[in-house]
Amino acid sequence: MKKISLSKFNKIFAVELCLILFASVLFADSKTKTYPKVTEKTITEEGVMYPDYSHPYKWNSDMKGDPVLFDELWGYVMVSRLNDYIYESPLTDVALFAAEINSYGELVNVPSRSLISSKFKGRVHLVTICESTSLSHFCLDPHFKCRDKIVKGLLDASKDFDGLQVDWELVPARDDENFYEFLKELKKGLGKKPLTVCVPARTKTLKKDVYSYQKIGKIADRIMIMAYDEHWTKGPAGSIASYDWCVKIADYAKTVWPEKKYIMGLPFYGRTWCSDSVQQAWAFNGMNRQAHENNVVKIEREKGVPHYEYKIEVTVTGWYEDAYSNYERAKMYKAKKYNTIAFWRMGQEDVAVWEWIGNKTSGTKQLGVEEE
Repeated sequence: MKKISLSKFNKIFAVELCLILFASVLFADSKTKTYPKVTEKTITEEGVMYPDYSHPYKWNSDMKGDPVLFDELWGYVMVSRLNDYIYESPLTDVALFAAEINSYGELVNVPSRSLISSKFKGRVHLVTICESTSLSHFCLDPHFKCRDKIVKGLLDASKDFDGLQVDWELVPARDDENFYEFLKELKKGLGKKPLTVCVPARTKTLKKDVYSYQKIGKIADRIMIMAYDEHWTKGPAGSIASYDWCVKIADYAKTVWPEKKYIMGLPFYGRTWCSDSVQQAWAFNGMNRQAHENNVVKIEREKGVPHYEYKIEVTVTGWYEDAYSNYERAKMYKAKKYNTIAFWRMGQEDVAVWEWIGNKTSGTKQLGVEEE
């Protein structure tokens, strides 16, 4: 029998291990994604460790109590990230994101209802977006004769869906009446199907507001409040949706319409901020000053064009959401009589959230699936 050296054995073992890992990755996407249950075995003093995490997630030991259950639990699913959606989550409604408007005012990239598997037993809503201020004006102002075509296209696209959601976030203030007429035409065409409209978070009534809760609520069946993006990447660091800010949003909204009118949006994502940003255009003097202040000792040229490089130390600040923060926020909304919430977006979540937030029909289990 031929002897194999230890080093050669290690090499063979490493090659076999790589082949096994490659095969597991190759066939992973063909299976339904699942998530591990959070149990006493996974919650330790060190935190919760999931297979994909290289570091333990620090668990907040104060997270105790019963799951908070809502009449409706919405989740946004991006067409480009369908594989991120965990079907085992207890959603009652999926908002399929999104049918777009191109530069010519045409409805494009309309997703098919069939993209959401029949394993999901709830409702599916088509979401429409328009991601430009000037394009929103072009599409809404009747002078350009584009609105009717878009309305017809959206109504046709909505036939296979359970509802339509308008998420046009850049409507110019002067197009407020045009926007309301657009919504009226959509609602008239939808009939009994629900029309929901996304609006920014407000803590008070603004004097001039194209996203007036009062006016939109007279047209739409439901209002989806995007109660997130309290702090943006280009501004100062801070929470995506601080608890006290959300309390103010909830308290204000109910002064305009009853709580059942609203869908309260919650974030699954986070942001990072850098203490020093030097990405910008500089005058000649500014370029020289930057080089001098950062001790650049060598200026190089490429075909006559000068350039330099230097390194600086920066501080990165990150604010994000996890199961605990969303559980506390959800409990607050429920205590204030809001019975529908929505998450932006599926695939970004701390999967432990599904142990603590669910719906009144199936609890924290998948809708329509019998417990084994």
